[in-house]
Amino acid sequence: MNAPSCVELLEHWLHDRGVANVARIEVFESISSTNAHLMAATPVMAEHAVVCLAMAQSAGRGRRGRPWVSRRGDGIYLSVGWTFKEVPRDIACLALAVGVMVQRALQSLGARGLRLKWPNDLILNGGKLGGVLIEMRTVSAGAYVVIGVGLNLQVPAETTAMVRSLGGLPPRDLTTSGIPTVEFWSVSATLIQHLCAGLPTFAADGFDSFRHEWHTLDCLRDDWVEWSSDEARCTGIARGIGDDGALLVESDGRVHRLVAGEVSLRTVA
Repeated sequence: MNAPSCVELLEHWLHDRGVANVARIEVFESISSTNAHLMAATPVMAEHAVVCLAMAQSAGRGRRGRPWVSRRGDGIYLSVGWTFKEVPRDIACLALAVGVMVQRALQSLGARGLRLKWPNDLILNGGKLGGVLIEMRTVSAGAYVVIGVGLNLQVPAETTAMVRSLGGLPPRDLTTSGIPTVEFWSVSATLIQHLCAGLPTFAADGFDSFRHEWHTLDCLRDDWVEWSSDEARCTGIARGIGDDGALLVESDGRVHRLVAGEVSLRTVA
């Protein structure tokens, strides 16, 4: 299927489900990075989305700038550009809220057992299903954000071996999530639908509309974690998140507030 046909397919799917706030959809066989593409684009009207979807990425980025090369057929590589009229009061919690939106989308398709790992990982059966990457720039009085979502459709054996050698979470994919039929276009369209429904809610209510769900999906709560920064390496017990989205960790009789982007975190068996 060529790119124009793919765009038409998605537009019809979204129209049939009442999604009216998508201004533009772009589909690529391969691209360097869907997030980079939208960060370089001119923002569309406020409270509308521009969507970039790719079947492969050659220079994707993960958390803390880590490279992420993604082959055709292995995953869904989706970015949504969105302009907020005003900078939301809970903008630091946006990645957490997006995690809930993605979970809602996949659950609506039949996925079960999904959890969220602070600050931006999607967890399935103790392994990593995907992640969220948020980038932002200010525009007049508001903010233009690009929300990247990457999900594993299937995990090649060599990828699993590489991740194990690096000591990371074992990769998981949608074929083991409980979704009866894992199909690139229907999963992508459902993600777009739920993001376009959730972002106006976030603009109006902040993280309040997502906080309870996030707490129920938190896979770190009451687990031992190790975190490291430029200054130190410490261990403690995760105690949920604060109002500003910081991870709360109890250690040596005090509660530490960890801010995404400033620390590296892993669970301790």
